[in-house]
Amino acid sequence: MLPGFSCRDLVAFLIKYNEEGAKRRLVVCFAYLSYDSKDPPPSKEVEQLAGYCENENLYLVVECDSNAHQSVCSTNCNIRGEALVEFLNSSNLEILNWGNEPTFCSGGRLEVIDITLGSIRLLESIIGWEVSDHRHIKNIKHQLSPIR
Repeated sequence: MLPGFSCRDLVAFLIKYNEEGAKRRLVVCFAYLSYDSKDPPPSKEVEQLAGYCENENLYLVVECDSNAHQSVCSTNCNIRGEALVEFLNSSNLEILNWGNEPTFCSGGRLEVIDITLGSIRLLESIIGWEVSDHRHIKNIKHQLSPIR
């Protein structure tokens, strides 16, 4: 666990693994971007973590309840979504789940607000992405071998 990057709305873990003989370091975090935050997304904590990962040459994957409607995945767009896309355009992160398969279904609303962000350098390693029948986003990839 990365305690310096964990708080009420963010928890981050450092994972070391082998990929095709190469040692890799990956930070996986789970982020909740509150819909009623006075600041636009992403949170300061997510921005700081993204900067840390870039400076330390770490891959980053962010499973994110964005509470933002952005034009990349959602059927509509709002100010929060625009702010999130602006951040992504200025960072080394991309939205990894493409398409408009709803990730949030409640009260007749179908939205794509649960997104997965990842380091651009990870794009070549990802071979498939899908939303399961329980609306969780899951990566389909070869088995990673932990470093011992």
